[in-house]
Amino acid sequence: MKKRELKRIFMSFIAASAVLAACNGEEPSKQNEPTEQTNEHEQVQSEESLSIDQEVTAYKEMKAELEKMKEGQEVDWDLVLNTYQSDLQPNVNAINGDLDTTIQAAISAGTNGEVDENIARQLIDKVTQSYFYQKQKSLQKEAVALTNEQKFEEAKHTFEQIKHLINEVFIPTAEKRDNYYELQGESSLVENIQNGVALQEEALANENADDFAVYLQITDKSIYKSYYLAVNSYAEKIAKGIEEGTDEAELKIMQAEAYGFYQAIKGSLSSGDEEAAMKLDELFSLDKNKPSTINADEVNKLFIRAISGKVKGYHGKVPAALDEGVITEARVEALEGNMFLKMLEMPLKDILGEEKAQEAFQHAEEWYKAVEAGSKEEANTHSKAILQIVDELLS
Repeated sequence: MKKRELKRIFMSFIAASAVLAACNGEEPSKQNEPTEQTNEHEQVQSEESLSIDQEVTAYKEMKAELEKMKEGQEVDWDLVLNTYQSDLQPNVNAINGDLDTTIQAAISAGTNGEVDENIARQLIDKVTQSYFYQKQKSLQKEAVALTNEQKFEEAKHTFEQIKHLINEVFIPTAEKRDNYYELQGESSLVENIQNGVALQEEALANENADDFAVYLQITDKSIYKSYYLAVNSYAEKIAKGIEEGTDEAELKIMQAEAYGFYQAIKGSLSSGDEEAAMKLDELFSLDKNKPSTINADEVNKLFIRAISGKVKGYHGKVPAALDEGVITEARVEALEGNMFLKMLEMPLKDILGEEKAQEAFQHAEEWYKAVEAGSKEEANTHSKAILQIVDELLS
């Protein structure tokens, strides 16, 4: 099978995987699913009542109407509510009822003047973006199920919906994080997302269900990272604003933005460190905390705790998959673990130094190769080295 020339993502984590499993005569697995657990409200919908294009269009119409307030113009809140209820609300509620409740409460509060209009605007915008992330996860799960059933044409149709969300919603958000943190090349969120998409498309073209399930982790976790960094960046902006004496009303708007983005990944982070994840939610909740008490260093440490917990979780799952001889599942778990490790790239460099960070990523590359080869002993050696570095980060 032809080897695609790919841009390196990070220390060539998947370089050894460019020769796909089918080249080794391995039969596609019938049991592959994304192992990152979805929110309990998420469900796969085989027939969409509203198309992704319709949903994204509705979101943009709502956003355009809400942004009139930035020019001092009056907002038609009835239009916002009606657009949401007709073109978004049914699917938002189907994926995550809590997000629907938050969006509707924000529209109501903005309409009635219970909160500042700009706070309501940001909550509606960012919580809707959090819905789109969870929608993407649901669609990925559906696409994996279709590939496992050898329904590749249907899977391609589903993947087109994912690509539409990526191009219209996720890439613009990722670009802002790339610019803020000056992320380029292997570290660029946009480049990583696009690389994941390219790998998934190649797997679909080759009708390789195994690789599609594995490589969706690059797409999904790169988007995930953009949400994490969005929240982290607002904590930094709030801290800077406090130092500069920024008006609390402006700080609350940034707090609302952080809270809205955080809803996309809150449930996932809870499985890494529930206490840290819940503390982050509390810090950004407007009804529980004032922006003046948000400490950027504390936020960063809480994220490190939760994400490190995710890394450790996947390192715990891989040996069991190898014992059972389920190599594709082990590959998925290993790549997810590596993608969460990649999320810690900046803390690793800042706290432990460039050399230690590169050491972690080199072990991660070798760990994945060993897992792919089914070499449990070698995989265990590299896993221990990675976890030791993660523990150093936490100490």
